[in-house]
Amino acid sequence: MSTLENFLKDLEEIVSFDSGTGNVAGVTHAAEIMKTHFESIGFSCQLVDLGPAVGRGLFACNKPDADHYDVLMNAHLDTVFPDGTAKARPMTIKGDRAYGPGVSDCKSGVLAIYYAIKNADPKDIERLSIAVVLNPDEETSSGYSAEWINSIAVKAKRALIFEAARAGGELVRSRKGSSTYVATFNGSSSHAGNAHYKGANANVAAMRFALAAYGLADPDHNTTVNPGIMKGGSASNVISDSARIEIDTRYWTNEDDVALDEAIFKLAEATWSPRVTQTLTRTNHISAMPFSENTKELVDLMTQAAKEEGFDLKWVDAGGASDGNHIAEIGIPVIDGCGPAGGDFHCDREFLRIDTIEERIRMVSRFLHLI
Repeated sequence: MSTLENFLKDLEEIVSFDSGTGNVAGVTHAAEIMKTHFESIGFSCQLVDLGPAVGRGLFACNKPDADHYDVLMNAHLDTVFPDGTAKARPMTIKGDRAYGPGVSDCKSGVLAIYYAIKNADPKDIERLSIAVVLNPDEETSSGYSAEWINSIAVKAKRALIFEAARAGGELVRSRKGSSTYVATFNGSSSHAGNAHYKGANANVAAMRFALAAYGLADPDHNTTVNPGIMKGGSASNVISDSARIEIDTRYWTNEDDVALDEAIFKLAEATWSPRVTQTLTRTNHISAMPFSENTKELVDLMTQAAKEEGFDLKWVDAGGASDGNHIAEIGIPVIDGCGPAGGDFHCDREFLRIDTIEERIRMVSRFLHLI
């Protein structure tokens, strides 16, 4: 069979069972399948236990005793879909597109790493030290695997993330970082008609705080602040004694992250309604994946690799985060979207562009030749 036929056959296998982040057995099964694949091309492999809440990760390397890696390749084994989805929506092919849960995000990326290495010049594989890290929990921000990924990435000269290329085929040269804040407000309840003056309205404080936080967004720097969830009160005729807001921030640079963080916490020190107090906690934080000078060199190399394989690359800057953000945090040049192109992720319309599979495999194989 051709490379494409083999790829689609292998893809159907790893799409055929549920592997949502919480399905420990399913994610581990995906890791075991990929372990067999990488061992078949001479890589040393290790299933990695990251705790009982998630499936196994997979570390594969052609030189297990290496003290550095010329390149780290990463993709994730988990999907966002609940149990039963694989049976309800098995992989199907219609025209030049494949459909199925995780078919593009990120099963095709996982396989693209294997096929790019398998089809590379054996002299390049012998010359280079290559690390492959497949993690089990990217869809929940890699809370269990980020530290493990970075413990390997710190030894790497560069990193490639095999999330899907955009639907138009574009790779990702930078990503915004993100933070989540939770603000809780405590006031005093009272009858809204008979004893309005006895109450301290937490909802009013929350709304004023949310508007002030929203005003911290900076169009010039393209930073955003989104009060995404607001909850408060028990009835329309009761002064609300508690309220809660969840706020999402996005930023292109870590300097903007620091500035936003300081500004939001400063707002939390103010009084937003008489006799209402508040607490603020940052519950999640992902650093930016910036387009740096070192990243530019990586972009130029991949662009050249694509050109030598007969097509032109386009690049985008993305607002969403990936494991590339975690790697960028420790100063490693990283690019993303190195897998085949696809779109409509996280829903029943998710698709993979079959016409991009072979060219992206060749591109990455050529990249290995160029570094």
